Amino acid sequence: MPLEGLRGHRDLIAQLQAELEARPSHAYLFSGPRGVGKALVARGLALGMLCERAGRAQFCCTPDACPTRAGIAATSVAPGRTSRRGTAGSATDERCECCSACVQTALGVHPDFSYVARLANRSDVLIEQVRDLIAQLGIRPARAAHRVAIIDDAETLNVPAQNALLKTLEEPPGHAIIFAVSASERALLDTVRSRMRAVRFGGLTVEDLEAIVGERGEAEPGRIAAAARLARGSAARALELAGGDELPIGEILKALGAAKSLDYPNASRLAQELFASRETAAENFELIARLLEEILVSKICGAELTATEPGAARIMAELSESLTAEAIVDCMSAAVRAHDAIEAMANPRLQAEQWLLKAGRSARGE
Repeated sequence: MPLEGLRGHRDLIAQLQAELEARPSHAYLFSGPRGVGKALVARGLALGMLCERAGRAQFCCTPDACPTRAGIAATSVAPGRTSRRGTAGSATDERCECCSACVQTALGVHPDFSYVARLANRSDVLIEQVRDLIAQLGIRPARAAHRVAIIDDAETLNVPAQNALLKTLEEPPGHAIIFAVSASERALLDTVRSRMRAVRFGGLTVEDLEAIVGERGEAEPGRIAAAARLARGSAARALELAGGDELPIGEILKALGAAKSLDYPNASRLAQELFASRETAAENFELIARLLEEILVSKICGAELTATEPGAARIMAELSESLTAEAIVDCMSAAVRAHDAIEAMANPRLQAEQWLLKAGRSARGE
């Protein structure tokens, strides 16, 4: 049921489910923009393979609304210690209709399910994590037909970790299936990518994004529509734009507005403020490309400008008037190239400095 309720990727999900039923690959690489549902699909497929009651698309667990797991979370204690039993009247006393396998998988304690992701305060997935995963995959399944593993943040696997995983990908256990989820498949070694079944996810439609944000009920319709159009297909970004965690639209637009007089010290300062980390830089360059696209369409076609706040819309209108179409295209193309370079592990601050200086030259017509 959860997979059927996901917005977007319907044909892709149906194809994957049919493949898993007939002849599954030993490893899948889910790649695509951040926030489009890759990890949700991977977790749904894992639940479907391990469910002991229905299975596949009809697995019985509803991960977002399970009273059993909600009660466990509510009564849990510090990490590393055993959780307490629920008291009378607590959520743990409610009886959900999930099978034990679904509940254990959703909790991450199913004996045939493994989940690996970047640890808190770490920039990469460590080789020790991969070695533990390999050891688990080498054991025959205890309850299900397969051992299922999800490697989230796969683009952050460091080179030793990738090399350790490579042996398992070359000679996979017949009972194991791996779902690797990555925002950038190019960040992985060619030898690793070539031994996995590539599955590429596109961005969600504006209609799907509006529905996702609207279901939260935390924003006005106008703001929802603007967030959906500026999110470049990412549900996570749309929710950020529509919610309280604002992306730096105003700062970016002000930098574009002042690009003609931008010198290197100011470019370096802005790069440090807005593009310091790899993830932030990639997200901001995606946002820049979308904003410039909106400005270009407005300039050429006279379309209404979209922004999440009136101040941003005003600056976008001024940029549409002051910049030539060629300058807007140059800045947008440079932003896309910078984003791709960052995804390929280039230095984010250096890419930002180069883009800001390029924007200045384009604005001056140089």
